[in-house]
Formats: sequence, structure tokens, C-alpha cells
Amino acid sequence: MSAKVGGAVVRNRVKRLLREALRQELAGLPAVDLVIVARGSAPRATLDDMRTWIRRASRRMAGKGQRL
Repeated sequence: MSAKVGGAVVRNRVKRLLREALRQELAGLPAVDLVIVARGSAPRATLDDMRTWIRRASRRMAGKGQRL
């Protein structure tokens, strides 16, 4: 995570929120390796915002697998 997201305290908070969101949504994720890039708006996001983002990304991943 880069300094674009904020200082160390902010970056660590974003990382903790992302980890918790992923933990809560893990059952719905396909078996893939993920690379998550936090954007500049990440410090303003709530846990629910991140969970919503992960669910949307999961649906997009599942859709791509069906087209193969």
C-alpha cells in the first residue's frame, strides 16, 4: 500500500478493514489468488463498503470463469 492512501496509521487501518472484509466474504470467493490495490478513497470506506466491493469483484470473477 502506498503513501497515496495516507500515513502509516491510516494504511494500517485500511489493511485491517480489508482483512476483516475478506474474512467475512471468504466463503463466496472463488479459489484464486487476489491482489488488492487500495485507492485514495479507501480511508473513507467502511467495512460494509469494502464487503460490497469484494462481493462485486467476486461476481465479476465468477462471470469470467463461465465464459471460458
